[in-house]
Amino acid sequence: MQTQVSDLIRQHMAADPAFSRLVKGLRGKNAAFTVAGPPDSLKSWLAWQLGAETGRRPCLLVADELRARTVAADLAALVDDPVLIFRPRDLNLTDAEASSREMEMQRMAILGQLLDDRCGALVIPAAAALQKLPSAPLFQARFLHCRVGQKLDLDDCARQLIRNGYEHMRLTDGPGQFARRGDILDVVIPSAEDDGDPEGFRLSFFDNEIDAIKRFDPQSQRSSTMLQAISIPPVRELLPDPNQKDDLAARILACGESAAQTALANGAARETAVSMRQLAGKDAERVSQNVHFAALDRWIGLVQPKPVCILDYAREAGCLIFLDEPLRIRNRIDAAQADLDERLRAMLTKGQALPQWSEVAFRGDDLALCLDRTRPLLSLSQLASPGNTLPDTPLITLQARPSDGYRGREAKLLDEAADWMRQSWTLVLFAGSQHRRDRLSQLFGEKGIRPQIEPDSLPRGFIWPAARLAVLGTLDVFGSERPARRRRHGDGIKIDLFSDLVPGEMVVHEAHGIGRYDGLVNMENNGTRRDYLKITYAGDDSLYIPMESLDQIQKYIGADSREPRLSKLGGQEWTRMKERARSSIRKLATDLIRLYAQRAAIKGKAFAPDTVWQQEFEEQFPYEETEDQLRSVQEIKSDMESERVMDRLLCGDVGFGKTEVAFRAIFKCVMDGSQAVLLAPTTVLAQQHYDNLVKRMAGFPVQIGLLSRFAAEAMQKNTLSGLMHGKVDVAVGTHRLLSQDVRLKKLGLLVIDEEQRFGVDHKEKLKALWPDVDVLTLSATPIPRTLHMAMSGIRDISVLEEPPHDRRPVQTYVMEYDRDLVAEAILREISRQGQVFYLYNDTRRIVEKAAELEQLLPGARIVCAHGKMNEKLLEDIISGFIGQESDILVCTTIIESGIDMPNVNTIIVEDADRLGLAQLYQLRGRVGRSDRQAYAYITYRRDKALTEIAEKRLAAIRDFTELGAGFKIALRDLEVRGAGNLLGAEQHGQLEAIGYDLYCRMLEETIQELQGHVPASKISAVIDLDIDAFVARRYIPDEGQRMDMYRRIADIRTFADYQDVLDECLDRFGDPPPETMALADIAYIR
Repeated sequence: MQTQVSDLIRQHMAADPAFSRLVKGLRGKNAAFTVAGPPDSLKSWLAWQLGAETGRRPCLLVADELRARTVAADLAALVDDPVLIFRPRDLNLTDAEASSREMEMQRMAILGQLLDDRCGALVIPAAAALQKLPSAPLFQARFLHCRVGQKLDLDDCARQLIRNGYEHMRLTDGPGQFARRGDILDVVIPSAEDDGDPEGFRLSFFDNEIDAIKRFDPQSQRSSTMLQAISIPPVRELLPDPNQKDDLAARILACGESAAQTALANGAARETAVSMRQLAGKDAERVSQNVHFAALDRWIGLVQPKPVCILDYAREAGCLIFLDEPLRIRNRIDAAQADLDERLRAMLTKGQALPQWSEVAFRGDDLALCLDRTRPLLSLSQLASPGNTLPDTPLITLQARPSDGYRGREAKLLDEAADWMRQSWTLVLFAGSQHRRDRLSQLFGEKGIRPQIEPDSLPRGFIWPAARLAVLGTLDVFGSERPARRRRHGDGIKIDLFSDLVPGEMVVHEAHGIGRYDGLVNMENNGTRRDYLKITYAGDDSLYIPMESLDQIQKYIGADSREPRLSKLGGQEWTRMKERARSSIRKLATDLIRLYAQRAAIKGKAFAPDTVWQQEFEEQFPYEETEDQLRSVQEIKSDMESERVMDRLLCGDVGFGKTEVAFRAIFKCVMDGSQAVLLAPTTVLAQQHYDNLVKRMAGFPVQIGLLSRFAAEAMQKNTLSGLMHGKVDVAVGTHRLLSQDVRLKKLGLLVIDEEQRFGVDHKEKLKALWPDVDVLTLSATPIPRTLHMAMSGIRDISVLEEPPHDRRPVQTYVMEYDRDLVAEAILREISRQGQVFYLYNDTRRIVEKAAELEQLLPGARIVCAHGKMNEKLLEDIISGFIGQESDILVCTTIIESGIDMPNVNTIIVEDADRLGLAQLYQLRGRVGRSDRQAYAYITYRRDKALTEIAEKRLAAIRDFTELGAGFKIALRDLEVRGAGNLLGAEQHGQLEAIGYDLYCRMLEETIQELQGHVPASKISAVIDLDIDAFVARRYIPDEGQRMDMYRRIADIRTFADYQDVLDECLDRFGDPPPETMALADIAYIR
């Protein structure tokens, strides 16, 4: 917000005597007040203004996370520095092999920024204030302070980072990680902001002295700014002192013994006492061996003998603390306390917990004592009712009210604005964008009214008569808000298959076929040393490939997870397979090009450019669009405005915003006087699209009809009649839309959702019915970028790769299956009125499993769904589940991909070791689509003897709690499977035979050739010098990174490339040794 506007608002606020009295009182010692009267929309303004008056940052304690987000959004429009939300984290009281730590790391980053005076305001949900934290001095003592010229042992540095919760990786690509390469140390620090990017720092050492500190980008791995000093915060909340480990282990054992004795004295079963001793014994052993485990949370009371809460940190940082509706806060604290007590009571009776665990969090009384010590302190209450004030504090009342809504009531807005101006009020409007600001300026200017109009977004405003101040928010004026979020745009995930290649994996050599990569081998040849790739073929034949021929090798990726057969060196079979694939690809490319040419020859409707209403409709989208969405919308509009018939495929994962892109195309079509049809594969999906479309187009003169099994008979009749006479603008439906009785007066656009799920006959019928109509097809199958590039000349494809900005990470646990734990997780979700997916991928026993759960959870409403069911029954079950008629859906992997189920926020996967990583990634993405914290429990059978493949998969799943490198490979596998589906069954087989990369290369070459483009011939030179030229193992010890560097060197074409490679070597690994310099020189000469 502009300084002159904020100064003007301050003057008006100060004009209210009650506010001036409050400001004056806050300057006194031990100030505490109850402020009554302010509506919710005014509270952030008061916090901001009173903070400015007292020179303190505002800190607001609110009832829950929903309120926290609203307050933070309001404050973000007022303060320049970041507004941080300190959320509660889930305490791990049960054993999990791995759990995601995003929340814990963000909390640690917030504490660091708070103490370092680097935040504009802090918002705390009540449950977070109950959680125990290390004291500020202890937390600060764990910081690793580094400056250029400082003496610091690199080994000690790495040990301290591990102690502070950082994970040692070969390559850092996410927060809370560090990597070490020779004398270089990379560290990635988490961000305190929800949309913030983690920060990478690179420390170069010369012997035991820090030589340089630079920022670096974890994505590109390249450094940028030079720094003089940095402070690296811990990323773990529980930091036991390694020197006290034996003492802590002894105290844990003593707790276990004491609990067991008490349980026996109270008449508990002997098994319960044994279980308690075992629990304590297992934890004590891990502590004594310095092993960190997620469930250490249960010993917070012993690890942190003098814990503090987040309000102590806020007080230490000199914040001005506000309580937003004390009664609501108290009720929320009581509920959180009761929830924890109940959870522990259930575990105690089964011997799965110890009484001492009740000390994992503060009680409400502890918080009350903390607030008694806190001054200055204010409570903000709309009504000063009993229990909703600060006891024994002066009451100051502000007379203010929420602002009205003016959407569609412009005349009333203009009249009231003119009235306020006549009374010397100040009117401030928040438009949410520059375009809306210009529109408002024009509207008021025509009436000679000159209010203050800000382009920032603030949801709601207030009317404050005593201050002569009216503030109107974006929702008040337009009925929709456009949150001003900081834009983050990645280029999609870049997957580097060479750096991920490990010995034992399959590779494809263009000339020799499929072999097994068995590592890098350094060999001497004619007196000089070189590195070679060792590839093993059928019959144990080996081929040694020099690194300059690296471009002939690709990692093998098939469309299925089956391992391919090794080719025979010198045999003809590989050549025949390649020829078969080439002729099949040629046929596919010829068909596609012919089809494309036929459609290009048909003249379609050229739609008019965007109308004012189009702009208004798009501005009512309540979220900030991703770059991909904006680009796709533009591509679709260009197609629609040309005379060529559109046939565009829009690809993107569920929740990436395909529907909004389609809705904008539909709206454009209707605004030009044509009708649009949205075709969905299932009744449930059609109903969801219809509901969303009606909601999205409310307030515009658009008639929408539904044709499906769920639509009432009368509605279907009206829709059919309306379509025939042009009175219905948009029809949403299933293949019912393809029936004989459906006639449209003027169809302009056909949108098909999940095209691959319609049969061939349906698709042929569509082409015959509407040959000259623009077609937009939506697909949730991710399309690989390489395939996209290969097909770019023959198929119009728009891709949404960027996830939505505000998707919260799913809290993920990987653990042995435990009935009681599963029951607890389900009951926790149901208790907050949520629903659960229970994934059991065995259709033969799924009904049995549902019955088992009914016994375990009496009273829970459980339904079953799997792919072998009758389609109508399956749709009814899914529809009922969406309508919240049941609590738990026990299902196979058929969980409906396109359907949005925001109320389902817990997923339990049984026998996860039998599923692929890509499947698990997709399944986990089915939850976490609302403003609630979502949970995924990835379980495998207790004490099961796992196969080697399952063992590897589980190891990857353990990493899968964070979005690490294993995840990127899973995404790649997923894309390749998608490629097989996209191209059809025959191509799927060819892709399997020769591998994905070679397939894509052949497809691109064939298309280029058929279109008459002659590829430039490659000239290759061989330079054979009598010198050692290789990337030394001592220089880059990691084989994957060494392979990556070989490929970078092989790609040198110009002097600029040569310099860039040497810069990267120096930046990431230090000074290159002579043999590596020689390799780069040879590549440049070549």
